[in-house]
Amino acid sequence: MISSISISQAQQVSISGTITDTDSNPLPGVTVFVKGTKVATTSSVDGLYAIKATVTDTLVYRHLGFNSIEKIVGENRILNIEMKESDVMLEEVVVTEYETTATEKRISSDFKAKGLSASRMMKRQEPKSGQLTAGELNDIEKWSEWLELKKNENYAKVVNDWGFKLTKKITVSVFSKQNMPISNVVIYLVDEKNQLVQTAKTDVFGKALVFKTADKKYTVQAVYNGLVKGLKTTNSQKDVKFVFEKATITNDVDILFTIDATGSMGDEISFLKSEIQNIISRIDQRVQQKRVGLTFYRDKGEEYIVKDFAFTTDIKRVKENLSKQYASGGGDYEEAVERALEVSMAKSWNKNAKARLLFLVLDAPPHLTQENVVTIKKVIKEAQRKGIKIIPIVASGADKTVEFLMRSFSVATNGTYVFLTDDSGIGNSHIKPSAKNYKVEKLNDLIVRLIEKYTGFEN
Repeated sequence: MISSISISQAQQVSISGTITDTDSNPLPGVTVFVKGTKVATTSSVDGLYAIKATVTDTLVYRHLGFNSIEKIVGENRILNIEMKESDVMLEEVVVTEYETTATEKRISSDFKAKGLSASRMMKRQEPKSGQLTAGELNDIEKWSEWLELKKNENYAKVVNDWGFKLTKKITVSVFSKQNMPISNVVIYLVDEKNQLVQTAKTDVFGKALVFKTADKKYTVQAVYNGLVKGLKTTNSQKDVKFVFEKATITNDVDILFTIDATGSMGDEISFLKSEIQNIISRIDQRVQQKRVGLTFYRDKGEEYIVKDFAFTTDIKRVKENLSKQYASGGGDYEEAVERALEVSMAKSWNKNAKARLLFLVLDAPPHLTQENVVTIKKVIKEAQRKGIKIIPIVASGADKTVEFLMRSFSVATNGTYVFLTDDSGIGNSHIKPSAKNYKVEKLNDLIVRLIEKYTGFEN
């Protein structure tokens, strides 16, 4: 158990208890502090906490992704707390759902502002699905090649700038006694000092990834249906397996498309819209119990920063909302990726869905500021905690910063990395990835294949 940071000098009493979520699962890493003071502690891996306060003090309970709670101590000596997941991640994130009309004249001016040729503009007038080409790099499945990237100076720069050091992974597998994979098992990685390092969730394959910060002993815990199982790892251990009595089966799926709609996407966004329309139509036929959402973003000072459309089972409505979007604005290279991800993480994701997939379509990185570095790390941890796989789709104009940052996003969240290629002849030049080999496919076929794979419908 973690001790308090400081002790109040007033007449104090010891307060302790257990902090859980609404499913009675223990919540580690919850910050508990005496309001108006620096007296604070955090909950252990079992959700236990202890703190000293006076009877007139108010205790505040805060945890990323959950609503904060305040409790007056009073005569209580045991305060058990149940925390509810929040609908919003940060208070300053304001999203609105509204429709935007656009003229071809406005869109054409955006193309000219970017110096695009008339032939590119003509090609844009009749976008059809099945034209864009793409490749996939699954760095998790080609782990030795991923580790070799440590020698790449561009990769090293991204690690230095953004702080992602994803080289020491532990693969956690959870199965039933009938050898069926169990999804949505909460996984905790705890260090030798009982500090929470990471929270994750198993996917449709019963797999979750957690990342060590050093070659030392850790404890991995699995929480499922109120049962907790744990295992201490060795310094070099790379795999952990847990077995529970039986698996709970669910067929729900959440799919979100988060899309950069700035002017630099103008050379491809109409084609991307056609491809996504086709993808949505195809998964509507193959994945029965699903919700689809849309999030569009630009940058500060633009017509909007984030435009969000809630998850819905109404596929016709999703396609209508998608058809009304267009690329505009921009001006500098970086865009408000961090704000888009904040909004994406704060959506009403189905915590019981067997798959939660976020396709991040973009051609530029977030602005590199210390504040954004902190924000990006928070949203990636939130994706890990909620079991959301981030699958970037990188468009033309992206540089090596985008490639390696997006590959880090996909590795951290047990996803995969997708990139458009020049094979289609559509759009501006596409960067070639740092990889030994990859297969070029039609983008729509590739994304449908990934959806079927990660939802367990793959043939």
